[in-house]
Amino acid sequence: MSIDMHVHTARCGHARGAAAEYVAAARERGVSILAFTDHLPLPAAVLAADPHAASYAMPASELPDYVAEIRDLASRTAAPEVLLGIEADHLPAHLEETERALASADFDVVLGSVHYLDDWAFDDPDRTDGYEGRDLDALWDRYFTLVCEAAETGLYDVMGHPDLMKKFNFLPPGGLDERYQWCAERLAAAGVAVEVNTAGLRKPCRELYPSMAFLRALNRAGVPMTVGSDAHRPGEVGAAWDEAAAALRSAGYQSVLVFRKRVPEEVGL
Repeated sequence: MSIDMHVHTARCGHARGAAAEYVAAARERGVSILAFTDHLPLPAAVLAADPHAASYAMPASELPDYVAEIRDLASRTAAPEVLLGIEADHLPAHLEETERALASADFDVVLGSVHYLDDWAFDDPDRTDGYEGRDLDALWDRYFTLVCEAAETGLYDVMGHPDLMKKFNFLPPGGLDERYQWCAERLAAAGVAVEVNTAGLRKPCRELYPSMAFLRALNRAGVPMTVGSDAHRPGEVGAAWDEAAAALRSAGYQSVLVFRKRVPEEVGL
């Protein structure tokens, strides 16, 4: 059995394909459980401040239609099991608005993610000039602090792609092992899960999110895991499940989590 707890559709503005195409792809690939996790609409203030932001998440007007579409698909689909999820950007200045939006629907799973440092979407391939002249050690400290603070809000069930900042290979001279350890310990204390996100294999960093060293630190700290492809087109659904499962076993995991009505359940690898 394979699971995919993180996929996006064309609604998010930077992916391709309709939800029904993702379901068909999951069925073809033997994915047993598929969670749609399109991007939660961004706050109006973020959209006004950042000219790029409209392409990062679905418009607020589409959220009710998204919820209705996925719930309808779930009611009509026997295999794979279809779950309604959402991916929410952690934006410290807008937590109340995020909380209200998350309460607007009965989601099965909420992914929390950090894509923004202030008004800079650091994982946008068109904005890598933002790394120029930066102190990478300080940048990584700030990034991991935001990931931990996001987990500690209690708004999210799973922290997505937890070392996303490595996407373009801008790594800190001081190394990451100590940061992995303290971040893993804070995530464990916060009681969240973390995903093995296979999209990193398709990005310039060419490795899973999280790295093996980080995954081992998460296991030592007792952080539970789930798995997502972060598919942005139907052909990526279920991508690299075998690699993700092998990495999890190598790090010491024997099971992963799925979420229904935001309640976790272990399933064996």
